[in-house]
Parts: sequence; C-alpha cells; structure tokens
Amino acid sequence: MRESVTLRPVCSEDEAFVFDLFRSVHKQTFASLDMPEQEEIELLRMQFIAQQSHYRGQYPDAHFDLVLKDEFAIGTLYAMRGPEEFVLIDIALLPEQRNAGIGAQLVAPLIQQALAAGRPLEAHVHRDNPAWHLWQRLGFEMVGDEGVYLKICVPADHQKNRER
Repeated sequence: MRESVTLRPVCSEDEAFVFDLFRSVHKQTFASLDMPEQEEIELLRMQFIAQQSHYRGQYPDAHFDLVLKDEFAIGTLYAMRGPEEFVLIDIALLPEQRNAGIGAQLVAPLIQQALAAGRPLEAHVHRDNPAWHLWQRLGFEMVGDEGVYLKICVPADHQKNRER
C-alpha cells in the first residue's frame, strides 16, 4: 500500500530539519576530504545557505514545501508551478524514506500539472544521481549536459507520445 504523504510550506521553524536533510544528501561529497566533523558541518552550512538563497532568488514564486508522512517531516519538495515554466527545483528525502516510491508519488502530480498547462517539466540532476531510473520511468529525458549536472525534462507532449 502506498504511504500517504502531504506537503506544507517550509517555515523558519523547519530550518534545522531542512539543514539536517541537506547534510544527509551532501555529506558523502566531503567524505574523502577527511576533515574534522565541525569543519565539515560549517562547510555544508555555507553551501546550504548559498543553495537556499539561490533557489529563492531564482524562483521567488516557487513552492518550497516540507514533505510529511504521518505529520512527521521526511523531506522537501521545491517546485515552480508558473504560467511560463514548471521546474522541479529540488526534491530530497531522508535516507530511510528513499527507494520506497515516495519520490514518484510526489513528482507524478507535478508532471500532470505541467502537462495540463501545456508546459514541460524541467529539472537538473547531478550526473551521478542514483535515482536516474526513477526519472526515466516518470518520463524525463536528458535534454542537456551541463558538466556536473544534466538538464532533464518531461516534454509538454509527453502524454501524446506515450499514447502512440
């Protein structure tokens, strides 16, 4: 049975959780540097602040949501649902919540909203993203190679292409 998840806007009281989630996603990046834990935390905090500032500056009208399961925070979903563009800005789940179908459950409605608006859904994923099979299964195609990141997209005519 599929778990029921809900979204609510991130608020200032969620900052500690959102940072800990960011750490869980990006900690492995610094594992090979063998630095003291406090230095690693400080470096990750700087990157977290820069990322959050970039997202909110680049997409001021986006939805920055906390993902809840049974009222407990398990992740974040940041998405732009606008008249001109639909962008999956970022999705992150706690390690113990990954590979359980929750990501697909969160992204599928976003795809449907974009398609209903006649817009593609765009995203950027790290080249080594372990969820690449999920993105492909949901209909994303690689449309650009930007070095470390790949630009992916569910085309606006995705449903028509699937029906052929």
